[in-house]
Amino acid sequence: MEGMKMENQKCMLGYAISLLPDIPTKFRNLQMPGDGRYQPEELKLYLGYDMWTRWLVIVEYFWMLTLAEIGEMPEKDAKFLTKELLAKLLMNINTTKQDIIEKKTKHDILALLVLMRRYLPKELHRWLHFCATSYDIINTAYALQLKTVFFHVFAPKLKYLDAIWRKTIYESVRVLQAGRTHLQTALPITFGFWGSNLHNRFIGSSRKAFDLANEIQGKFTGAVGTSASQRVLLKSKEGEKVLMEMLGLPAAEISTQITPPEGMARFYGELVLLSGILTNLGEDVRILQSSQFGEITSASSTLSTMSHKKANPISAENVAGMHVIIIAEYMKVLMTLVSDLQRDLRWSCVMRSFSAVAVYTYQQILTAEKTLKTIKVNRTMCCENFNKQANVVTAELLHLSLQREGLKDAHRFVNKTIVPLAEEQSFNLIDAMEAYLSNHRNKKISKIWNKIGSDIKHYLLHPNEYTGDAVEISQREAKNIL
Repeated sequence: MEGMKMENQKCMLGYAISLLPDIPTKFRNLQMPGDGRYQPEELKLYLGYDMWTRWLVIVEYFWMLTLAEIGEMPEKDAKFLTKELLAKLLMNINTTKQDIIEKKTKHDILALLVLMRRYLPKELHRWLHFCATSYDIINTAYALQLKTVFFHVFAPKLKYLDAIWRKTIYESVRVLQAGRTHLQTALPITFGFWGSNLHNRFIGSSRKAFDLANEIQGKFTGAVGTSASQRVLLKSKEGEKVLMEMLGLPAAEISTQITPPEGMARFYGELVLLSGILTNLGEDVRILQSSQFGEITSASSTLSTMSHKKANPISAENVAGMHVIIIAEYMKVLMTLVSDLQRDLRWSCVMRSFSAVAVYTYQQILTAEKTLKTIKVNRTMCCENFNKQANVVTAELLHLSLQREGLKDAHRFVNKTIVPLAEEQSFNLIDAMEAYLSNHRNKKISKIWNKIGSDIKHYLLHPNEYTGDAVEISQREAKNIL
């Protein structure tokens, strides 16, 4: 029977969360932290200004449900804790109203309690905020809000971005491309391999974010974290445990008036890492879209001048630029890890805008989606760029083969002698080796060269096939589903 009751309370939470998008938004302030230009609609009904108080209401309400669950609240009072009452509270209470009352109460949670009592039956007044301190409510509300936002908004979008990304990889698994190191032509790869590296990092970070979203802690241990009032006034010691199970949150093992900050900081930190990966995507796209490369096109802006230009890769540039804002917002989180003794008020004002990290990261995800959906590979340019140095890109294979057969300083020999000769005469590496030996009649090198097998020489003649595991890696990554 107790298990059934707990399931009912969890259903109540699902009901409460489902109500948030249905709350009338007319005459509501849904501005989120950050620049007004970057306000994703999907987040407003979770992170908008007037929505914050709703999260506080949910925690206060579920604490009363907890008091009923642990047998502290009598059945005659508990019967008033209905879905209809919860809906009434959520529909009628917002942060702007709380702010007005706070001018009189001089305290945000006291203002909340005034508001809630307007809609609660008198029988429940004595149980509202019973044995609680403000940050039992606030810290738990932050944790619930952040976890809900991630799994209701971020998770579906990340999975969609993953699907688009894998499609791009799948379609370009065998498209030959020059690999680059230091922006210089390196070894042959495929376009799918380029996308696979970034996608694999994206998958790893996204999965970690899923884990960390489940680790953001709530707490309900009173003014200094000892649960003193609960131990004296409540028969059960299970209050915090029951509440956190209802809300689907882990409870901090030990807390002061506030939860340990590391859980939330780690989660936001993973969003910063995810942002860095998307930034790398944006930077690569804008480079590959440049006139010097021209290997792809993506969502671009129109121009105000210079009519000879085709378009500016504005989408990729915005993806890259957003990372700077996200890092700056995350600095607030890092700079508020310390609280004096059991808690002080220095950082409560700063915490109000922590969610800007999530807002900007989600905006970046939306822009990355636009970028990936519009990427078109110019196979002709990929081929042309590769062919510019195709005759020498397998020099690595040549010097390693010569080295294995006993030529000392083979790298220098190939780098300083054979490659320049090939470039000067437009030779492939085999012709360059033959020309060198014809001119220098070096018996030692000639003997070593004659040991080089036909399989090696095949790749020296067909550098487009010297792609190692690029195709296999791309094919595997195209199936690496988030």
